[in-house]
Amino acid sequence: MLQIVFSDSECGALKLATRCGPSDGADGPIAFILGDGEQEPTREEKEQAMARLKARRERESRRARPVGGDPGDVLCPSMGLDIGPLSGPDAEKARFDLLTAWLGGDFPLPGCDPEDHTQRDMLWEARRRDRKRLLEGGEQGEAVRIWYSGAPYSLCGFYDVLWLLRDSGCPVTAVEMPRWMPLGDGTALSCMNWGELSPGDWAAYLPLEREIPPNVRRAAAMEWSRLREENAPLRAVVNGRLHSVAEDFYDPFIRAHIPDGTFRVAQLIADVMVRCQLGIGDWWIAKRIQAMENRGELITVSRGDGFYQNEMRLAQ
Repeated sequence: MLQIVFSDSECGALKLATRCGPSDGADGPIAFILGDGEQEPTREEKEQAMARLKARRERESRRARPVGGDPGDVLCPSMGLDIGPLSGPDAEKARFDLLTAWLGGDFPLPGCDPEDHTQRDMLWEARRRDRKRLLEGGEQGEAVRIWYSGAPYSLCGFYDVLWLLRDSGCPVTAVEMPRWMPLGDGTALSCMNWGELSPGDWAAYLPLEREIPPNVRRAAAMEWSRLREENAPLRAVVNGRLHSVAEDFYDPFIRAHIPDGTFRVAQLIADVMVRCQLGIGDWWIAKRIQAMENRGELITVSRGDGFYQNEMRLAQ
């Protein structure tokens, strides 16, 4: 069975989830990472934090179960389809350029060589390889299981796979991430996407697996064809459905969290991601903040080591 996800982190987690199980292994290293200006925690605070982390690890280990299958059958045929063009003669090049921008081309990390595209090239080839494998598996009648969520990139990927398999007779099932997932140990999980999930917890969602019958696959493929034709700069989830939207669609959410006075770009991005839970990544939020700056809506007060460390304020 081919198992499909739509981000690199989800792909790595599901590969581990195929074979993981309860473990009594020793704890790994624990690191404390502090932001600029943050005070180092006391010894007591560190011990309390480590105790909470170890307790969580122990719970996750006890309930861990394997999903099954082969890690080599976990595929990520696309990523980030909620942003950028979907069709047209230059769509593939535009998506390649987007990947370059995501991986530091627009906002290079301190100390990284902006001309080193090794990671980009590896990811691009992996996505092309996985897409080809999916098509070949579909033609040969291999079963396909899609893991998707309500995040825009994931829902776009789900529709894209059904579009790719529109003429295939292979069996297709899907596991949609629910808002809350009760677990057998009396706890419940709430995640925005599969990449947030511990590998040992993926199997708990298998009872939610549902068949996607051919008529539903055809309907979804038609909807994705419409979105491909519209070829908007952005796709967002509105009332549970994908819609083509303008590139400034998320700007009101960003404006709602701009504080009075001076703020750091990274903090604003974090606030929008945590409080709004829009299912979009930091890169697009940073791009929109940059657009606000270019329009004169925001003013840079001081420049840090990279755009995320810049301090800004609202224009008067």
